[in-house]
Amino acid sequence: ETLACMDRGMGLDATVNKVKLPEEYGQLPYLQEFYGTVAWSVRAIYTGYLGWFDGNPTNLNPLSPHQRAEKSIEQMGGKQAVSATVFGALQSGDAQWALELVDLLLTLYSEDGELRRAKARGLLDLARQETSANGRHYYIACAKELLEDAR
Repeated sequence: ETLACMDRGMGLDATVNKVKLPEEYGQLPYLQEFYGTVAWSVRAIYTGYLGWFDGNPTNLNPLSPHQRAEKSIEQMGGKQAVSATVFGALQSGDAQWALELVDLLLTLYSEDGELRRAKARGLLDLARQETSANGRHYYIACAKELLEDAR
């Protein structure tokens, strides 16, 4: 299915969202996502075949992470506005969105303890939802590291 999506010209994220384990297999207890996930496998297959370039010419020479974060945060209203959105997302249970935003902030303000604690909180929220032991433990280990460094 991953290869079929690639043949149709679908991008990586669209392919990940499209490819799912068929229901009859997803119900089997020995095929649950306890070790890895279907999404991770799709990403591995996709990048294994196509490499780093996704076919979008914008991505040939992207901005540096620092430049992207600086421009994005400025466009979003500055550090305070983005931070408020991060904490609002955490409060409403939207941990992934909070993490994506806080990563922008941490690119510019890597030593900010409050932001590091916010990221740790988001990671722990996602860990509670993760069925894959590898994913869950990685979320927890990274959160622990952030909390130790935020002191």
